[in-house]
Amino acid sequence: MRSIVRWRVTPLAGVLALLVGLDLLFGAWLATLVGGGEAPGARRAAWEAPVVRTMAGVAERQPLQTYAEILAHPVFQKSREPFVPPPPPPPPSTPVIAPPPVVVDAGVLVGGVMINGGTSKAYLLSKVGGGAGSWVTENETFQGWRVTSIDASGVRIEQAGRAIELQLYPRN
Repeated sequence: MRSIVRWRVTPLAGVLALLVGLDLLFGAWLATLVGGGEAPGARRAAWEAPVVRTMAGVAERQPLQTYAEILAHPVFQKSREPFVPPPPPPPPSTPVIAPPPVVVDAGVLVGGVMINGGTSKAYLLSKVGGGAGSWVTENETFQGWRVTSIDASGVRIEQAGRAIELQLYPRN
């Protein structure tokens, strides 16, 4: 009995064999390109490094110790940067002291405030002269002081460019 051996090639094995064959052909083609396709024994042009042919150029060179600082540091390290001194510190600033506020005693006290609708009135008392007082509205004057505004917390009065806030109750 004869046995017939059949070789079965799976599709994956066929694709791999095809890729190996193409790879060998591509490699051979690249080898001819890199080799330049020259015949064996062909001469190539020679290149020579420029060499100082006289001693005059050698005499002008600095001694190696001149470059000791450069050679002491690795090439691409931050320490190779040139030294830049830090900027000088700014001069000490002198503190600006605001002048103390001018305390002006107007000789006037607020006795009460009345606000009803659009009408605002304040009862102002004099510190001198027995404590006489009167009800005033905005833009009226009391002992030479003009009332500029009235609100629930107090009154603002002005005289000769000076303005004073009179509080109905002391601030906490």
